[in-house]
Amino acid sequence: MKVECAECNASEEQDNVTIDYVCHHCGKPLCRNHAQALKDAAFAGPRWKKPTAYHCTACKQRSNA
Repeated sequence: MKVECAECNASEEQDNVTIDYVCHHCGKPLCRNHAQALKDAAFAGPRWKKPTAYHCTACKQRSNA
């Protein structure tokens, strides 16, 4: 299955990138260069020191609004 980054359209098959993130809000696949980490209290727990969720550019902008 061909997987592409939703931001830059780089694919695992052709561009030798790894798509290892998914946007927390919309579920878009993201490469390491385009996954944007935001602190998210939903992930807070006793062992989690820095709760983070990954977002695409559009969802990060909506979260900061």
